[in-house]
Amino acid sequence: MSRDDFTAATKRSLALRASHHCSLCKISTVGPSDEKPNAVTMIGKAAHICAASSGPGARRYDPAMTRAQRSDISNGIWLCANCADLVDKDEIRFTADILRRAKIEHEQSRRAGNISAQGDGDIIAIGSSIISVGSVLRTGPAGTRIQLSHFVEGNGRDLFSFAEGFDRLIEEDRYILLSELGYGNRLAGTPLVERVNGFLEVEFVLREHLTRSSATSNVCTICARTGRLISGMDAFVQNFERTLGMARGTWFANLKGGSDLSDLYWRYKNSPWFARLAMKEMIRLSCLPSFRRDAKENATPLACVNRVNRVEVPAFDLVDQHLSIEVEFDIEGLGTWAGNLYVFISTPKQLEESRATAKLHADRIVEIEMASKAR
Repeated sequence: MSRDDFTAATKRSLALRASHHCSLCKISTVGPSDEKPNAVTMIGKAAHICAASSGPGARRYDPAMTRAQRSDISNGIWLCANCADLVDKDEIRFTADILRRAKIEHEQSRRAGNISAQGDGDIIAIGSSIISVGSVLRTGPAGTRIQLSHFVEGNGRDLFSFAEGFDRLIEEDRYILLSELGYGNRLAGTPLVERVNGFLEVEFVLREHLTRSSATSNVCTICARTGRLISGMDAFVQNFERTLGMARGTWFANLKGGSDLSDLYWRYKNSPWFARLAMKEMIRLSCLPSFRRDAKENATPLACVNRVNRVEVPAFDLVDQHLSIEVEFDIEGLGTWAGNLYVFISTPKQLEESRATAKLHADRIVEIEMASKAR
């Protein structure tokens, strides 16, 4: 069967609109070759979103499309060779809608005149209700300045309201997390928000980080899988997994505590956004302190993690409700540590039931405490 391939002009347009960068992994797909002074290496491909023809191995083939529609630029996305091969082997993970959205977001980030240092940049969380994409312009003793390219959650009005009403915010919401730098913290004061050359920029000062727990300390615990005693980094890794797997609002002693990873999984499953938002969540848990009754002090849930350097999700398949996540952390006392975390993902029904039960217990404890004080 004949294929409805793109013309050479369409392929060139796809490459140029993507700035010769892969629309998924963002790597450059063109560059110099060492074979000779004028040689060029090209690893980019104009890939079909919906297959160019039917038959075995045809991914996302749409029989309702005309031949002209299949070969139109709207049905194409610029990818590196690896990502092109990946999307042609997994149409469950990479649906047509996901690829179209990734193409639009990537092309928007590559617009001429976009002065953002990293194109679309990395995830920046500002308080509990604003998630944006942007880049760090500068950072130093006097503070940090960031530039936002677009919002994932919230909008410009929310950002101005955040700054204007900063003094009225609860302490727990006064923070900024920076995926580009791998860390964040509570704000030391009201941030400055202004519009510069059409972009929103924010200038702020973060508080000093709390003293970190060293991973070289003599920590021992029981392995949840084998029942054996484990210590050192093995014990810390199990703590990472437990912290990330305990959904927010499911522990009666602290309804505001916990991880958003399960919620993010079901909201962004099979989307390139999930790994980026999972990294933001790990930064939050490693940088934002809360009061720990067991230690009788303020500490972060991931207390030995200085920075989150990398988070990748090879596949979205769950094994016994656990998701494999590849991470690279900067660990206090150890330095760079890279490995796999197997994080428990609660189902939407489990989240609903666990939160209802936790709130019931928390309310009951409050009633008992109030009755005790009244005596």
